[in-house]
Amino acid sequence: MEDYKYGLKTTRSANSARVIEKATVAQAAVGIAPINLLDEPQAAVNTPIIIENLADAQALFGKCSNPAYTLWQTYFASLKKYKVAPIVLVNVLDPDNPQHVTAVGSKDYILEKGSVNIKDEGILLDSIIVTKAAGDTPAKINEDYVTSFDSSGYVDVAVTTTGSLSGESTIKIGYTKLNPDGVKAADIIGGVDENEKRSGIEVLDEVYMMHNIVPAIISAPKYSKDPAVATALEAKAELVGDLLNATAVVDLECETTKKIQDAKTAKDKLGVFGRQTVICWPKVVMAGYEIYASAEYSAHMQYAMMQNAGIPTSTDNTEAMIEGICTEDGERKLYTEKQCANYLMQYGIVSYKYQNMWKTIGENSAAFPDEAAQNQKSIKGVAICNYLENRFKTDYAYQIGRDTKPAAIKSIVNDFNYMLSKMVPDYLAGGEMEFREDENPIEQIQEGYSKFRVHYADYPTTKGMDAEFVWDVSDLEKAFYGGDNE
Repeated sequence: MEDYKYGLKTTRSANSARVIEKATVAQAAVGIAPINLLDEPQAAVNTPIIIENLADAQALFGKCSNPAYTLWQTYFASLKKYKVAPIVLVNVLDPDNPQHVTAVGSKDYILEKGSVNIKDEGILLDSIIVTKAAGDTPAKINEDYVTSFDSSGYVDVAVTTTGSLSGESTIKIGYTKLNPDGVKAADIIGGVDENEKRSGIEVLDEVYMMHNIVPAIISAPKYSKDPAVATALEAKAELVGDLLNATAVVDLECETTKKIQDAKTAKDKLGVFGRQTVICWPKVVMAGYEIYASAEYSAHMQYAMMQNAGIPTSTDNTEAMIEGICTEDGERKLYTEKQCANYLMQYGIVSYKYQNMWKTIGENSAAFPDEAAQNQKSIKGVAICNYLENRFKTDYAYQIGRDTKPAAIKSIVNDFNYMLSKMVPDYLAGGEMEFREDENPIEQIQEGYSKFRVHYADYPTTKGMDAEFVWDVSDLEKAFYGGDNE
């Protein structure tokens, strides 16, 4: 069935409405979080969690420092290291999914001053069952005992002085806890069920619709090393919410790919080659934690934009806030610039080098080397293209449903060209929007459909510079005989 023309769309070529509140640009990540620490864990499943500052993150991550929760990696890299926000988190770890939880059988705990600390992570408070050591009748929460999380995310159980457990020296406690290992690729990919409820990556479609946030960078740390997840992210980045363009940042597995010369083979197996995809290898070490590079790079990319007036720019050869890189088993790696160029960059893989500090290395998208155009092969070039397209789609959405009249067309052209003019020459070499008569016949106008043409060029990133140094004997002769030297 041919799509009925309604709404805005953009097209791109390799040849070279004003809104009341401008959309916020952010990164969005899909993964797992320690939602048991929240008052209502179930409310944080397959829904966008908006983190705008450290205070917002405190409830979810204030008592957790476990990288096994992949969204903690995104939070740590973004808010703790690069100090960028907002970020959007989509947690798929579901307490109602039997695969995502583990039941821990009842066992004896010795009370000390009427309380005991259960040193286990992920405990769901409402699942705790407390009985007397010699009984099987469950005690009553808030009447016989109370529970709370300590500063490490463990659970304190304290008996009340007036309840049925008063005077007991030993009690039995059983509970259910989150099982991060139970989350599989299918949970991250998600879908839309028979009740039209989205899950996993599909939830990203709700971010702009519900929160006026453009998810310009999307990721799924750890899980994106799975080909099916990487493919789903790449497809979603092409049109998030059937409207917006994004950059998908994915991981290249480093469990079996431990040598740099094997990275190309691993990329081929991963199977993503889109212009909108950034492939990262291997893992990084950040504040002593081993985290997936997609979490670092997404935060780094957002930070670079924030430092560049919100306009995408290259992260190549810029400082990465890490202490090293490593493979899945923790083995540290160190590569020369030439190694990175020969085995990673020329195959569209981003990594890290050390030159007085750790820096990112690589500016080629996953489409390289198959694609050679700037808005296909360059990570920054793609991001600039996404930025311009998303500005058009969000800034002029108000025009849909309004009269198609010359004044409206002129207003859009003038407004967009004013925006472009402010980007030249600092961010663009040039750019202009046109409304061409030959592309807008009256038959099309009377159907309420208009076409604009935008031509622009962003600057290519510097890949290298050559300088030839010649030892010239004439300079020596001039120094001795050809001047006024004494």
